[in-house]
Amino acid sequence: MEGPTISVIIPTYNNGHFIRSALESIFKQTYPGDKIEIIVVDDGSTDNTYDMLNDYMDQIIYIYQEQMGIAAARNRGIALSKGKIITFLDSDDVWLEDRISRVIDKFKEDNKIGIVYHPVEMIDRDGRIIYKNFNVAFGYISEKEGWITNDIISGKIFCGGSTFSFKREVLEKVYPIPLDIRRGVDFYLASVSSCLTQAGYIPEVLGRYRLHERNTTMFAGQDNYQELGIVNRDFAYMRRRVIEKIRDLKGFNIESVDMNIIERIQAKEMIFFQILNGRRLRAIREIPSLFKGRLNLQDILKACAVSFMALFVPRFFYTKIVKIYGLIGRMRSIS
Repeated sequence: MEGPTISVIIPTYNNGHFIRSALESIFKQTYPGDKIEIIVVDDGSTDNTYDMLNDYMDQIIYIYQEQMGIAAARNRGIALSKGKIITFLDSDDVWLEDRISRVIDKFKEDNKIGIVYHPVEMIDRDGRIIYKNFNVAFGYISEKEGWITNDIISGKIFCGGSTFSFKREVLEKVYPIPLDIRRGVDFYLASVSSCLTQAGYIPEVLGRYRLHERNTTMFAGQDNYQELGIVNRDFAYMRRRVIEKIRDLKGFNIESVDMNIIERIQAKEMIFFQILNGRRLRAIREIPSLFKGRLNLQDILKACAVSFMALFVPRFFYTKIVKIYGLIGRMRSIS
């Protein structure tokens, strides 16, 4: 069976140090190169990104735009793409050589599948392995296929930008991404798309997620409660956009998705944001939203813990809590 064309979209901003490695990992793919379309959307880089790409201009589609944010860069790439499958590679990440072939094969296995995803390693700036499996290290679930929306919005599935691939007809129903989403674009695409189609999972590690000083989104704010507050605000806003988009989807049975899950998480992030910005009363008003819907025992315990934090915990302790959470993740990966 002839494989479909796949479009690889690489949004980038000031990642000149890493982008050649990202591109080389695509050129080394076992899947036929003439069926891979590579689109690099440069979102106003001011470093040496363009110089690093000079040698590849005849192999890629390069687009430069004034800085508009990650959502605009993704939108531009989707609009230009022509592949039947659309996937994203962050410009500081890399793929293993059979990544695209394995993704295409997974799509071929079942016509009902409109999303394919897989685990990744975590590497440092110099490519040394930190964790052999990101999902295991940070407690994300694996092997989940079919309808996965509730697992995504509850935070059980890692939605890294270099891990998900989509059929064009699915992504076109989600596109365009709201331009005011500053963080969590990957989560937005994965959660909304998963409402429309079933997902296939590849258990093998097929990529490497690079952790360095400029992409510490998930660890941001460990030493600065104001920065941590901004991160929580951005994610809470993104989740609100997810809720709006899911409710607006046509031909979709919204009853199959537990919207209370994402509303509870949004409330938690707004509580943290308000407290970290010195507005505890506003945070306390969000507490009832933590208890929306049908809660199991674990949900109740989490809601009670966040409520206690909202009522009594001084804001400077929040950065320490983030560090403890990261330590627990590292201990889990060792065990």
